[in-house]
Amino acid sequence: MIKTKNILRLAVLSIFLLSGSFFPSLTEAALVGNTNNATFALWPDLNTYKTGSTFSVDIMVNTHGQNVVAVSAYINYSPSLFEVISIDDVSSSIFGSTSDPKEAEKSIDNTSGKLKITRGGPTPGVNTTNGKVATLTIKGKTDVIPASDNFNFDFTAGSTIESNVILNDGMGTDILSGVYNGRFTFDGTPPANISGFTATPGDKQITLGWINPTNPDFAAVKILRKTGSYPVDINDGVSIFDSNGTSYIDTGLTNGITYYYKAFSRDAVGNYSSGAQVSAAPINTVAPAQITNLAATAITARTVKLDWIAVGDDGLTGTAASYDIRYSTVVISAANFSSATQISGAPSPKPSGSAETVTIGGLLGNTTYYFAIKAVDGSGNASTISNVVNSLTYKTADINYDRSINSVDFGMLMSWWGDNTKPPADINQDGFINSVDFGIMMSQWG
Repeated sequence: MIKTKNILRLAVLSIFLLSGSFFPSLTEAALVGNTNNATFALWPDLNTYKTGSTFSVDIMVNTHGQNVVAVSAYINYSPSLFEVISIDDVSSSIFGSTSDPKEAEKSIDNTSGKLKITRGGPTPGVNTTNGKVATLTIKGKTDVIPASDNFNFDFTAGSTIESNVILNDGMGTDILSGVYNGRFTFDGTPPANISGFTATPGDKQITLGWINPTNPDFAAVKILRKTGSYPVDINDGVSIFDSNGTSYIDTGLTNGITYYYKAFSRDAVGNYSSGAQVSAAPINTVAPAQITNLAATAITARTVKLDWIAVGDDGLTGTAASYDIRYSTVVISAANFSSATQISGAPSPKPSGSAETVTIGGLLGNTTYYFAIKAVDGSGNASTISNVVNSLTYKTADINYDRSINSVDFGMLMSWWGDNTKPPADINQDGFINSVDFGIMMSQWG
């Protein structure tokens, strides 16, 4: 009776539909027995999984060119390491589906650590090199790096009370001669965090750099980006990088917005580190173009008018944010620009290509002044110093601004004599046209 029952069990297991090549992993798995006759194997038979995750393993049979009518696969495992969730024989390539009445047994015992499946079919049976008996869904319960196979067929050559494959000979002959067991590693420990995580802002971009950990199981770095706060885990934010490099340029950003990054190092099975974080705000690094057409014209003894053509915020594009206009009685250069006198009330820049002008007052008469200007954008980037120009203010007694002090100027002085409204003839700007102004004119005569 035992023999008959086992024949039926082995018949079920032996009817796998033909699939691809013969046991792709057999060059790696440990063989118990030999390959002279039928063999069982697990696929995959060697792999590493994340502790606590579920994975699938197929039970495969090779009938060694012979027709079989039943298969029985019994597998032993440690219940402290494994939990078998299910046995799926719907996808079996031999002996039909679970609705087929020729299924003798299918059981899981996670207390003792044993699973059984027996399937069969009528003559002529199945002849296959790579038939799938069933698919197991398994969960790894704790970290382990096994030194030997840890998911093993219960097999003794010639025994019909353990795993077996029954030949279609009407005699219940067991032809199972070898099995390939499984060796599964469970890893729940992530690699260390990356180090030296930096963020360097640029124009609408941020360059990230880091040093990968030296853990042997390190596989990649996953970087996520958010605005407002740092990502809290690998599902929070926008994933921008998932590879094993050591730098990344995040482009298409908005200047002035702070971006928060978190980098999680991971291993091949999906264990992620706690994460390293950094933040930065991209900035415009393109300065306005140099102003090259600055011109200066003396208007009076105390004022000079400057004219130029506006440049942009980025080179010649857009509109700059402000002007830095300076003057001095010594020649201005890039080296001494900041020590020259800065005017107040500089005009607001117009769009690039527009005409600009400003009049600078409060100057001394008959004095040569030098002028220069820089355009500044909204990020504080300043253009290089403009062309430097100079202008000689008029003498204070040159009332008609013709560069000569003569009778015309004297006549104008007399016409305003006694006036206290500070007309141009008020040479010393004291509010009166009197002998003091006349004396200054005489000292500048000619």
